[in-house]
Formats: sequence, structure tokens, C-alpha cells
Amino acid sequence: MRTSVQQFAPPAALSGIRFTVGRDRHGRWIVCDRDGLVGGIFTDRQSAVHFAMFESDHVPGAVCCVPDHITLRLDFMPAQALPQKAPKGPGRC
Repeated sequence: MRTSVQQFAPPAALSGIRFTVGRDRHGRWIVCDRDGLVGGIFTDRQSAVHFAMFESDHVPGAVCCVPDHITLRLDFMPAQALPQKAPKGPGRC
């Protein structure tokens, strides 16, 4: 059984973790930052870890690699940053 990273990871701001590295449900390597602003999809673990370490200035403890049974999801924009659709009405597209 695979679990979501939200159920596994401690609050990142409290633990000092800036980036989380793991696989998505399709087996691709994913890097997610704690704020949901930086990340990517990678072909191999080494590239994903290299990216996370570089982006965190090689700060010890800033990168967390999750166990294999944890599935990550890459969200390109946090929900609160998504534009809201204007309600349709007369004269609106």
C-alpha cells in the first residue's frame, strides 16, 4: 500500500527540510520544495537529488528522500495561487 507524502513528512518548516525527493505513481523521480514553488520531474534518482542539493545550497538536512512506499505528487502551483475563474454572465466569455 502506498501512502501520500502529506501523511508521512513532518512539517518541513520545523524540520529544516526544504526539498523532498521520491517517486510519483508512475515511477518518475520527483523533487518538491516545501512551498510548492520549485521542483521537477527527473529520469533518475541521482539527477533529482543533485537538483535538490544544488537548489538548497548543499545545506545539510535540507533534502529528504522518502521511502519507496511513499508516493509524491508534483503540484506546479499551490492551490491558493491558482487564478479564480470569473463567473459567467451577460457579456462575459
